[in-house]
Amino acid sequence: MNILITAAIPADDGLSVSFHSPAGSGTGTWMGITPKIGDELDVEFDLEEVFSLGKNLMPSSRKTPSITVENKVTYITAELIQDEDGEYTALKFGDSIILIELDEPLTQKVGFVEVTASRIRLYPTNT
Repeated sequence: MNILITAAIPADDGLSVSFHSPAGSGTGTWMGITPKIGDELDVEFDLEEVFSLGKNLMPSSRKTPSITVENKVTYITAELIQDEDGEYTALKFGDSIILIELDEPLTQKVGFVEVTASRIRLYPTNT
């Protein structure tokens, strides 16, 4: 996913960055060489959560990918996709794929979902 770095703040667990993307704005822990404010970078998201339907993963009536932050919690709306064997689950976020871990396999097709995540790691792909 392409993002624009809007802030970089040292944190206990590394460097916290704020970013803007075509789908909205968010924050995450930066994993790599320190970016500069204004850098436009391609990144991979790592959501450090185990997701559970009805808890931090909910069906969404929205059909457009988005990302927002409220009270240090990131809300991501994306299409949930799974392979036929249920071996992997991912969020299709525009042209990007974000692999996620579920606490148990889903038995029905869900479509668009909203996930809440308290920890996101951002890995630059073009460094």
